[in-house]
Amino acid sequence: LEQAQGAVHQRRSDPIPPGRYRAVVVDGIYLRYRRRAGRPARQGVLLVAVGVRDGGSFDVLDWRAAPGETIEDYEALLTHLWERGLEQVDLIVSDGAEAVVSAAQVVYPSARHQLCLAHWFRNLEALTPRLPWFRRRKFRREFWWIWEAESEAQARQWARRFSARWRWGAPEMVEKFQQEIERVLAFFAFPSRWRHRLRTTNLGEGWFRHLRRYLSRFPGCRDAEHSEQVLGCFLLAAEQAHR
Repeated sequence: LEQAQGAVHQRRSDPIPPGRYRAVVVDGIYLRYRRRAGRPARQGVLLVAVGVRDGGSFDVLDWRAAPGETIEDYEALLTHLWERGLEQVDLIVSDGAEAVVSAAQVVYPSARHQLCLAHWFRNLEALTPRLPWFRRRKFRREFWWIWEAESEAQARQWARRFSARWRWGAPEMVEKFQQEIERVLAFFAFPSRWRHRLRTTNLGEGWFRHLRRYLSRFPGCRDAEHSEQVLGCFLLAAEQAHR
């Protein structure tokens, strides 16, 4: 970790050329710090910001250890990106945490917000009644098919049909679906060949999932600073493995 810190610090300090990234995907990854004598294990979170370029390629831009997903910590994460040169982005993608939305309105007031479809789907599915497996599969297929539409107008049309089909079988789900659909349509403003990168926080072949899996196998971080070091080393190792 000590040998890699120079490279990690340089990466988190390098200027970001204006206009390089169209969108920023933000997610929080929870972990536990090791217990010590006289101190129980504690929970922390790593806030991670990933920049998405035109074409769908992406880079992990920065991260921040925090006790929780607060407005102040998200604002500090985004402000550091702004100070490095990322003064404008078109879209902020998150899991719907209001802290992200509030922080983005301060740092990037002109950016649109995209609610992660995967998180939204899980919340909607929890509102459906107990269904036989074939009905559950039908529900999932119909939901995800909406977001394969060629345009926002077509997605809205398919969404209306989806609501009509499930209105009587899952009224609570349909009500929430209709109330929040405006929060999930922003990604349609981007080119169809790579906008799938922007509809969830599971970016880049599940980069976040790989990181969570790695952290779950790690013996545990000592504290917030140590967790930032571990993430930096994981990132460097992953990039070297793909060279």
